[in-house]
Amino acid sequence: MKKQYFIFLVIVCLGVFQSIAQDYGNLPKIPKSKLQLDFEIFKQALEKQHTGMYWYTPKDSVDVALNKGRAKITEDLNEIEFFKIIAPIVALTREDHTDIRLSEETELYLKNEAKYLPLRVVFLDKKMYITNQGISDEYTHLIKKEITSINGKSPIKLVEELGNLFASDGFIKVVKYSDLNGFSFSRYYFLQYGFIDTFTLKVKDENNREEEITIPALLAKESKANFKKYHTKKKPETDESLIFNIVNDTTAYLAVHTFSTDAYKENTVHKNYKRFLKNSFKTIEEKNITNLIIDVSDNGGGNEGNENLLYSYIGTNYQKYNSVCAKSQQTTLDNGVDTPISFKTFRFLERVFSNKKMENGGYCRTEKFGFGLMAYKKEPHTKYTGKLFVLISPVTYSGGSEFSNMVYTNKRATFVGEETGGGYYGNTSGYSVGIPLKYSKLTVIVPALKFDMNVSGSPFGRGVIPHHKVIPTIDEYMNAISAPLTYILEGKAIN
Repeated sequence: MKKQYFIFLVIVCLGVFQSIAQDYGNLPKIPKSKLQLDFEIFKQALEKQHTGMYWYTPKDSVDVALNKGRAKITEDLNEIEFFKIIAPIVALTREDHTDIRLSEETELYLKNEAKYLPLRVVFLDKKMYITNQGISDEYTHLIKKEITSINGKSPIKLVEELGNLFASDGFIKVVKYSDLNGFSFSRYYFLQYGFIDTFTLKVKDENNREEEITIPALLAKESKANFKKYHTKKKPETDESLIFNIVNDTTAYLAVHTFSTDAYKENTVHKNYKRFLKNSFKTIEEKNITNLIIDVSDNGGGNEGNENLLYSYIGTNYQKYNSVCAKSQQTTLDNGVDTPISFKTFRFLERVFSNKKMENGGYCRTEKFGFGLMAYKKEPHTKYTGKLFVLISPVTYSGGSEFSNMVYTNKRATFVGEETGGGYYGNTSGYSVGIPLKYSKLTVIVPALKFDMNVSGSPFGRGVIPHHKVIPTIDEYMNAISAPLTYILEGKAIN
C-alpha cells in the first residue's frame, strides 16, 4: 500500500507540469533527440551517484517518475521547459543538497528580459505577507499586508506547485515556504507560469479589511530601484556570524549563524571560531551563567566538524552517526553517444585510511582517521551543564540541523522556534558534483555522502520539532525582532 501511494503521488506531482503550454519568450529550442541524451545522463547521475536517492522515495516510485519524465520529451523544448521536466524528479530525492542550476545564458535572460510579480514576500506560518514592492508610490500601502490569493490561487496552493521545482529534506513542509521568501517566489512563479501581463491579488490588513488589486508584471531592473527605495525591513544590529552577549546575571546568548570557516574570516570581531567558543564558554563559567541560549536559527551549515565542536561544550560524547557512506568511488555516466563523464568521490588518502570498501562496492567511514563517527574527538576544558535553550527555524539546515539533532536526541535542551529545515535522521551531502547536461546547459548538483544519524524521538522524514513553536508577527519580522528569543527571555519556555 505504501509503494502504491508513492507511485500515485509521483504521477499526480509530475502530471501538473506542462499540462498547459507556457510562454517563455524567445528562449531557443533544443532538439528533442539532444534532450533525451541529457535526460539519460541526468538519470544515471541520480541512480549511480546519489547515495540517499531511495531514502524517502522508494526505487519503484523513482523509476515511475523517470519513465514519465522521459516520456514528456515529445518535442523540441527550451531550457526552462526541460528544467520543469527534471526538477520534480530532483524534488523526489527529498534532499535539499540536490539541485539544478540554470545556464549563465538563461540566468542573463531572466535578469534582463523576464517579467515578474514586482513584490518581495515572507511566509509566516503559511501566511504570505508583502515585505516590499517594486512598482511605485501608490503601492506602498501594500507593505505588511497578507496576500490571500494571486490570480485566483491561494498561497498554499501556489507553494504546492512551485515547491515541486526544488528539493527539500524529507517531508518537511515549512522549507517549501521559507525557500520562497524574498524575491524567490516571483522567480519561481515565472519559471512555472512564464510571461504573465498582470497579477490580480487579494490582500487584507491586520483588521481583516480586504482589497483586490491588479498590478503589472515588470522587468527585474524596473523593480530594482523601487525595491531599494521602499525598503522598510529593519536590518539586524550586527551581521556578525558569531555573537556572544551576557544578557543578565544568569543568562547568556550565543549565536552561531553559520558553520562555514570561510564566513568567519569576514567577521569584524570574531574571526577564529575555536577561540570564540573557548572564550565564550570560559566567560560563561566565570560569570556563573545558569541559562544559556544558543541561536542556530540562521545556521544553514558549513564545514563538517564545526557543529561537533559547539556540541562538545554542552553535550556528552556518543556515536553521532550510524554510518557515513558513498555509493561508489568512481562513477561513469554514458548516454551512448557523447564522451562519458567520469569522476571520483574520495581522494586517495581519505579512501584508503578513513573509509572501508563494502561488499556492495560502496565505501563507508571508519573511526581510524578523519572525522569518524563519534560526536567529537576531544573533550573541552570548560563544559556547560546548566539550563540550555536552542533557537531553530526552517533555515536551520545541514550542519546547523545536525547540531540540533545531536542536542535533541540527547535531550539536552529546550527548543524554541520552528521546525528545522534539515532532516532529523540525516542527509545526503558532501562531495557534491556539478554534472553538466551538454545540450540543455543545465547543471545537476548531486551529493555523494549519506549521513545516517544515530537519533530517535522524531517522526521519520521530519526535522527537529520545537518544544515551543513560536512564529513572529509581520511587525516583529519587519523590525528584525527575534520572537523566539523574546519568548525565552519573558520566561515562557518552561517545559
